[in-house]
Amino acid sequence: MTHATRLDFTTASPPVTRHASRFALNELDVSYTPHRIDVPAGDARAPAYRALNPMGKVPALTHGAVHLWESNAINWYPPPSLHPQSRLLPESLGARASVQRWLFFQAGHVTPACLAVFRFTNQRVKELWRTQADAATAEAGRKELARYLPVLDEALAAREWLEGDFSLADIAYAPHLWLVAEGGFDFAPTPHVRAWLDRLLARPAWRKAADMIFGA
Repeated sequence: MTHATRLDFTTASPPVTRHASRFALNELDVSYTPHRIDVPAGDARAPAYRALNPMGKVPALTHGAVHLWESNAINWYPPPSLHPQSRLLPESLGARASVQRWLFFQAGHVTPACLAVFRFTNQRVKELWRTQADAATAEAGRKELARYLPVLDEALAAREWLEGDFSLADIAYAPHLWLVAEGGFDFAPTPHVRAWLDRLLARPAWRKAADMIFGA
């Protein structure tokens, strides 16, 4: 798919944890120009990049006069603006609010807990980022996930995706749950979450995004 105005997407090299936006762009089959910056080398702190993302983090998206940062904001933009027939966002206001509910839950609760865990348990993350996370922090993250994952498990008990149809709500959870799972996290108490994650990771759009992670 082509568009009159170029879509520029900046991520890290290697882009380990901020991969939901590439997953979403792949699902939409949207043409974009990728840009990689070396975060450990300090590229994200350079003035030119800080002009795109004042937080000095990845990702960032530019489309004409539109400049966005934060993965969930980036993911929200292409469906209505570039791909109006996409089903990644439902049509009704109520259903879209439900998607947003899951995005807030992911960003505010699940992802921070995942970070605490996989920075300690995922060997490839530790080798790449030279993290110094401690066991106490990881255990605190596990306890938080023990509270949060059952919420997802209950929602997924009778459906394949959080809002019935596959949507941005599902995409947002894939990268961090994948890294937690790779670190050996026990999903036995939440089997519906484990099955959901397997479905997410089996999607061609995720596999294409994951090919860039860890040089896989």
